[in-house]
Amino acid sequence: MRLKDKVAVITGSSRGIGREIAETFAREGCDMVINYYSDATSAAQIEKKIRDIGRSVLVIQADVTKRKDIQRLFFEAITHFGRIDILVNNAGINKRGFFTEITDEDWDMIMNVNLKGPFICCQEIFSYMKEQGSGRIINISSVAGQYHGPKTVHYAVSKAGLNSLTKVIARYGAPHNILVNAVAPGIILTDQTRDELSSVAGRNVIDMTLLKRPGNLEDVANTCILLASEEQNYITGQVISVSGGAYLG
Repeated sequence: MRLKDKVAVITGSSRGIGREIAETFAREGCDMVINYYSDATSAAQIEKKIRDIGRSVLVIQADVTKRKDIQRLFFEAITHFGRIDILVNNAGINKRGFFTEITDEDWDMIMNVNLKGPFICCQEIFSYMKEQGSGRIINISSVAGQYHGPKTVHYAVSKAGLNSLTKVIARYGAPHNILVNAVAPGIILTDQTRDELSSVAGRNVIDMTLLKRPGNLEDVANTCILLASEEQNYITGQVISVSGGAYLG
């Protein structure tokens, strides 16, 4: 129970990596806010799972790119739980495209969700954590922001920006015992990526890693547990690559 009686807000946690983080946090004793944008059905499913585990959960619909939505989310979370110990900025989107194919609309959409969203969330939660005198912020980045993938130009740039944001906010958070880090997943096996990774092109991508295999959702979630728990109190301003050696930084 490494997060016993902690309270976490996890954006974009109705499915995928965010959902796995939420379940893993709950099994470690954490109460939480599940945030979703449009998939209310999936949010209700993970809410039931967390309640079945025995933890308290609040489900809040909010658009991370809208400041008023985030202000409402944090206000409701504080009103319900009394505190927020952990923020996981997981909400993110991707749309593949080569450099010459990306439109202004594509660029703005990716930047708004992947970079502006975490910025707003960090800025809005900072005063709460500062008043508490503690907090953990974990930004879910991507190995694409480290090796600057050519097929996802705007996505890679947004995640590189998120890595920089992580380091900057870590400077602001340090005097107040707010530790800020990023987790950068690489090739992760999910229901959405299973078919792609089993293709010839997918195998070629996997062969680029040192371990020659994809990672699992648990690999990402367990890294977040380490950063969120009291097992470590001296890691901040870091981008931890969970990529099987696809990136050696």
